[in-house]
Amino acid sequence: MSAPAPIRALVAVQDPVAAIGLRTILEEAEGIDCLPCLADLDQLPGAVRRDKPDVVLLDVALRRANPQLIGALLEAHPGVKILVYVDHSPEDCALQHMLELGGRARLSQEALGRLDDCCLTSLRQKAHGCLGTGVDVFSVVKSVRSVAAGEVAAAPWLASLARSIAAPGGEARDQSPISVRELEVITLLAEGLSNRQIAQRLGIREQTVKNHVTRTMEKLGVNNRTEVGLLAARHNLRLVDDEEDEELGGRSVG
Repeated sequence: MSAPAPIRALVAVQDPVAAIGLRTILEEAEGIDCLPCLADLDQLPGAVRRDKPDVVLLDVALRRANPQLIGALLEAHPGVKILVYVDHSPEDCALQHMLELGGRARLSQEALGRLDDCCLTSLRQKAHGCLGTGVDVFSVVKSVRSVAAGEVAAAPWLASLARSIAAPGGEARDQSPISVRELEVITLLAEGLSNRQIAQRLGIREQTVKNHVTRTMEKLGVNNRTEVGLLAARHNLRLVDDEEDEELGGRSVG
């Protein structure tokens, strides 16, 4: 019985040190052939067309720069699996921290749709998994093998959450989840803006901002607005902007 064909992997990561490290790990793994790193990541579509990799390790920065990239690659090459290399470690996942804060914090479906979380947004765009920075050699190899086999390489809670958002008519699990507006206020707090500045940015009254901050503190289980801002800043909380959201086809991409 002949051995299965090796998995062909292509590393498309901007940081040259990370790219070389990932490629070295995959070259040394049994049953994986790693293609040469690209000198110019703009060459990625052509390289996928020419070299026909089974798995592409895609830098999340490329996905952010071009929200259509994952969908375009998968449409042109249905057999390719996309494993997104995100810019945080699994321990620093902003979404996981927000959802695990005493079990109180929940985000509405619209808020989840606006949250530009590295992993969640990638999965909603039909990526097959996520790989965080600083993971060990075993996790890198396992993730590549998993997505090549058609599995999702992501924490079970994250994959489940991505499916629930994509499903029509999905409901938030909490009576008072964090809303889109509250999420906008959180991200502006992380930028160090005052209530007055936030009100001007969002075109709402300053008292309305104060109300949003108070309700968000209760939902996150923190004591003051500084803690809310620090939480968002520490975990690099981002929102998809309105133009990008429209390009993705609305808030329920999937």
